[in-house]
Amino acid sequence: MGDAQAVADDVDEITRRAARYKSAIAAATTGRDRLLAQGATAATIAHFERYLRRLRHDLEAIRGELLRASARHRGQLAAVDAARGRLTLARAEREVIERHFAAWRADRRKLAERRED
Repeated sequence: MGDAQAVADDVDEITRRAARYKSAIAAATTGRDRLLAQGATAATIAHFERYLRRLRHDLEAIRGELLRASARHRGQLAAVDAARGRLTLARAEREVIERHFAAWRADRRKLAERRED
């Protein structure tokens, strides 16, 4: 269960990083458009374009990381569900055994009482 929580925390952190990159891309795009409207030099625009390309590349890498972490998380959840199922089955089997032995002990006690009479 602890592993599943750790993986879920990783997924949340990666999601926050992706959101930060998206906002950085939006801010850089707005800055580039503002500079274009002001008539900035080609070198400045090229600088912004390289920066945007790097941000987009990093965002794509984060999206891949997020997909892998999400798949890992789903696998952990499946393992936790399977373990819970096994635990439930084991508890049910233990209860059946306890009932069986309780009935057996009651039968033995009745038999002993009959022998005493």
